[in-house]
Amino acid sequence: MVLEVPGAGEVITIHPVGDLSLSFDHRAFDGAYAAGFISRVKQLLEADDWSPRL
Repeated sequence: MVLEVPGAGEVITIHPVGDLSLSFDHRAFDGAYAAGFISRVKQLLEADDWSPRL
């Protein structure tokens, strides 16, 4: 993963990453609602410091 480090620019590091996906019946839900839901989940996951729990 490439991270931006202040004063050092971009560096390549080993960093845990995960994939998040969602499947739904497009006849029941509009894709915009599903995309908004995934976006909000992503924000919540990225906002917390998970290192103490890992």
